[in-house]
Amino acid sequence: MSGSYLPWLGVPLEHGPWSAALAVLAATPGGMWVLALVLERRLMGLRTGFLAVLIGDPLLAAAVALGVWRLGATPPSGPSGLWWGVASGGGWLAFGLAQWWSELRSGFFTRRQALAPTKIWHQLVVYPLLGYWLWTAGVGGLLAPGTRAADIAARAGIVACVGGWALINGYDRRRPKLGHPPYDWRRLRPCPQPWPLSSRTLRSYLADTEERAGRS
Repeated sequence: MSGSYLPWLGVPLEHGPWSAALAVLAATPGGMWVLALVLERRLMGLRTGFLAVLIGDPLLAAAVALGVWRLGATPPSGPSGLWWGVASGGGWLAFGLAQWWSELRSGFFTRRQALAPTKIWHQLVVYPLLGYWLWTAGVGGLLAPGTRAADIAARAGIVACVGGWALINGYDRRRPKLGHPPYDWRRLRPCPQPWPLSSRTLRSYLADTEERAGRS
């Protein structure tokens, strides 16, 4: 099993770089956009959405695609093999749960924000999926043999895309946005505004709204 893909979840990686990239984009930001539109009744854009999701996650999709292209028809093995990928997915799921709790305790999000559909999706679906896909394809692509200029460029592209995602994450933490609205699951809609200023992200959202109103 160390030289194969995970059943079901590994299928997009088996069908080439375009399939892999589309799978990542469907999970994020695609899945986040759909949940925001259907359940949260809002358009997720640059004003309220985190850049790490809207820009950073497409960079990860590119990294996964480059890794799959480098692997070609050779299944991942060794450090990029199945059980390493599963461990990475599990590790990122654990990180997502820890981050969820930390953000709630530190006041980054309120409880209702932390239970918004997009937040649940991000912590419980996006983290483990990308944890598996990025490890398997990214590490596999970096370790795959090849010294052509295209091979070197693809390796550099993987590192640059992941590095860009990490830098954007750091930017988001210093400049928080709404991210996820306070959500009322009984009514399947966001809580009515005005929202209480009981989190860093809600205070940032209000400040941004007031600044825009002042400029207009």
